[in-house]
Amino acid sequence: MTLRNLTSIGFVGLLLLSNLFAAHSYAKQVFVDGQSFSSLAEAKPAIKDGSRIYLEKGVYTQGVYLTASNISILGEPGVVFDGATTDGKAALVLTGNDVVVESIECKNIAVRAGNGACIRFEGENITIRDLYAHDSQSGVMTSRVKGFVHIEFSKFERLGNRDGYSHGMYIIADELIVRYSQILSTKSQGSGIKSRSKKVVVEKSLLASLDGVDSRLIDMAEYGELIVRDSILQQGDNSSNSQLIAYGLEKKARKFAINRIELRNNLIFFDRTRPNVLISKRLDDGFVSSGNMFIGDLNHPDQMVPYNEWFLSRQDAKLEPYPYLPKISEREKVMTFVRVAGSQKNL
Repeated sequence: MTLRNLTSIGFVGLLLLSNLFAAHSYAKQVFVDGQSFSSLAEAKPAIKDGSRIYLEKGVYTQGVYLTASNISILGEPGVVFDGATTDGKAALVLTGNDVVVESIECKNIAVRAGNGACIRFEGENITIRDLYAHDSQSGVMTSRVKGFVHIEFSKFERLGNRDGYSHGMYIIADELIVRYSQILSTKSQGSGIKSRSKKVVVEKSLLASLDGVDSRLIDMAEYGELIVRDSILQQGDNSSNSQLIAYGLEKKARKFAINRIELRNNLIFFDRTRPNVLISKRLDDGFVSSGNMFIGDLNHPDQMVPYNEWFLSRQDAKLEPYPYLPKISEREKVMTFVRVAGSQKNL
């Protein structure tokens, strides 16, 4: 056997090995109630009310439309929906009630309408955990649904499209709760959270513009009850609007039975060199802002600073310059440090 033959065999072997690894990265099994299928499309007819769907790790390039209720979609670490869409809406279009989605990643989700999402929900009650939605037109969207949308331990990053018509999440429900989650670098003038829900609660989460050209961190378009507590908020220099939070600013904003705002115990960074406004609102039945710490200059301090702490700059707070942000688990420790070491602005 000649050296040329050996080289040729070696090259072919490497090529076959490379193809094997490539195939393996895309190979995955879908299990529905313990029964295995080679793809979501093959598994779909077996999914019924109460089914438990388990996704093996791998890259999924096709989305799925599911109508069953009381289902759980559980991903093994490494499940990625890449460019996968169905029904011209999202990677996962879910119309049943009482749905759980855990441990999936979505990227490059785009549709012709410009608002392609990782998850489009059109049922009643959904819990989403450990979702990483990034570099897509949108993260999670709903139609006008009843019940709740609960999002936990998730990350939304570099989402937005259509000059403010697509967002990190766009939720219309009775209740939206976001906890232990991150919403970062929203782009194309989208908002991190856009909501027309009756009640929105954000707790123990990090919402930061960073270098994104976002609109606002939170946009409550139709009043309702907004509670933001024990979180870190940051407005970046590229934000297209001055307000971190908008409340009922649309011309035909709808009122609910409860219309109030509560901001408590948050660490808030104003890193925009142009005017910074904590919140812009037309009306509310109650506004509570206390225990918050403001780092940076802001408009209307006479209205916003009482019952809170204000440090005019990161330097005055003895904190590192932008882009430093503490982890959400460090919020209390950092606030304590700033109280001791920083130079507080007095009104």
